[in-house]
Amino acid sequence: MTRFNRSLLTFLLSSLFSVSASAGISADAGITSEYVRDGISQTGGNLAWQAGLTGTHHTGFYAGVWGSNVDHGSEDSLYSEWDMYGGFNFPIWRKWSGDASVTRFTFQGDADLSGTAYNESTVRLLWNRHLMLGYRYSDNYFGSDSGQNIYEVSYTFQPNNFSIELYTARHNLTNVSEDINFGSSSADDYWHFRVGVARTWNKWDYRLTLDRTNLGSEFDAATAFQFSVHRYFTVW
Repeated sequence: MTRFNRSLLTFLLSSLFSVSASAGISADAGITSEYVRDGISQTGGNLAWQAGLTGTHHTGFYAGVWGSNVDHGSEDSLYSEWDMYGGFNFPIWRKWSGDASVTRFTFQGDADLSGTAYNESTVRLLWNRHLMLGYRYSDNYFGSDSGQNIYEVSYTFQPNNFSIELYTARHNLTNVSEDINFGSSSADDYWHFRVGVARTWNKWDYRLTLDRTNLGSEFDAATAFQFSVHRYFTVW
């Protein structure tokens, strides 16, 4: 983790929990038919168990941890992913707000691949819980010397008790090599598209999602449907 990201994450965590009376802590646990991140499957079409813990402060600070099992088949023996994150949500003007965060992605299992942990910084502009314009950056994507830029946009409709999300993102590597690329030594970007429908009822979240990318067959990133069920709990 870079010195800047480490310092920022430490500051966010200490700021959030220093006044516990003003903080709220929630947890979630659930199962999904397949774990897909950024359009690429992390479980090869298999089920994934997932859980998380998030603390929020009335000032807008938040921090948490989230985990899932992973299964990349015969390519490696990684068995889990655990992510730590901290951020700040702030009002801008009328229905506009902003969000800035840092996430640390870590992977457990194969000794060689456990060192692929990396950091990602995110800045998002939000309008009325509908429109999202975002930028994400990693300076050591999967532990490599390459950075990754992600430009994303989404719009969420909220008819009645449902939410319908339309999302797209462009992923771009700052450097490509034989080990880090999106299909060949010259392939440095790809597109990710997602459509999702969600329904929350009595602290249960039901979600159906369709993901699609333009990556080649060597990536587990074809059209993927996922159905997930999560239960949310109030801890504090």
